[in-house]
Amino acid sequence: MKSFITPYKLTGFDKLDSLVEHRTKFRAEFCELNVFETRKRAEQFNLKFNGLTITSMLRGKKVMYMPEVNSFDYFPGETVIIPTDTPIQIDFPEAEIDNPTQCTALAIDNSYIHHQLEIINEKLKPETQKKDWVIDINEVILNNNDEMASLSSKLLRVFTGDDPFRDYNIDLILRELLLNIIRVQNLKSYRNNTQIIHSQVYLVMQYIMSRINQSITVEDLCNISCMSKSTLYRAFIDEVGAPPGKIIIDEKLNYAKKLLLDKSITIKEIAYASGFNDPNYFCRIFKKYEGVSPNVYRENHTAY
Repeated sequence: MKSFITPYKLTGFDKLDSLVEHRTKFRAEFCELNVFETRKRAEQFNLKFNGLTITSMLRGKKVMYMPEVNSFDYFPGETVIIPTDTPIQIDFPEAEIDNPTQCTALAIDNSYIHHQLEIINEKLKPETQKKDWVIDINEVILNNNDEMASLSSKLLRVFTGDDPFRDYNIDLILRELLLNIIRVQNLKSYRNNTQIIHSQVYLVMQYIMSRINQSITVEDLCNISCMSKSTLYRAFIDEVGAPPGKIIIDEKLNYAKKLLLDKSITIKEIAYASGFNDPNYFCRIFKKYEGVSPNVYRENHTAY
C-alpha cells in the first residue's frame, strides 16, 4: 500500500548541468534538501551524504546498491533511509529524456535527529511501548503511507517556496516526518516478527496475522487486548500510524496479493481464504486500496 509524493517541476533542459543526477539544492538551518533528476540510462553512479538522509522517489525507476543490503528496484511511493556517510551506487535502467527519474534526498544534521528522538522518548512514547523509539538504520526500505507522502509533499513545497517563516515551518514538518518514519518502521518490524517486542500493539498485530483467513473485527481486538476502542485506536495511531481497522484490511490484502500470484486459485477462493465473507466486497476493497481489480493485479504480476 503506497502513497505518492507530488513530483517537483522538472528543470528546463537548457539549465541541466548533467543528464545523470542533476542536483538542485535547498538549504535550511539544520538540513539540506536535494532534488535529483536523471534524463538518460546510466550505471554505477556513486553518491554519499553527510548526515542521515531520507530519500524518496518521485518519478521513474532506479536500482540501488547499498552495503549489507541486497540490490533493489526503487520506485515512486517508496522511501529509503541512508545512514551517515554510507556509499551508495545507482543504476538508471529506464531513464530517458522524456522519461526522467526524480527523487529527493533530505540530509539532516545528526544533532537535530538526536534532539528530536530525545523529545519523542521523553514526551510522546506511548505507555504500551516499553523500549525507546529510534530510527532503525537497518530498516531502510519503506512504503510511504498517506501521512508520510503528505508531509513529504508539504516539506518540498516549503523548501522550494518563498514562505517568510520557511525555516520555522520546515522544523515543524520535519518533526512530524521523523515521528511518522518511526511509526512506519515500527509497523514493518511488527509485521516481520523478527524479535519479541514488549508492546500491546505488537501482540494485537500477531493476533491479526495469525487469523488472517478468518473474519476479524475491532471488537475482537479490544477483547484480546483488554482495551476500549478509543484506547486501542490511540495505541495503534501512536505506535504504527494507522488505526486497527485499516491494519486488518492491509494485512488481509497483503495476504490476498500473495495468493493472486497463483492462477490456479479463483478470486472467490482467495476472498474466502483472506477472511472476507463476500467476494464482491473483497473486489471492491481491493480496487479501492490497490487501484486495480484483483484480476488486473493478477495479470500485471504473473507471467504464466
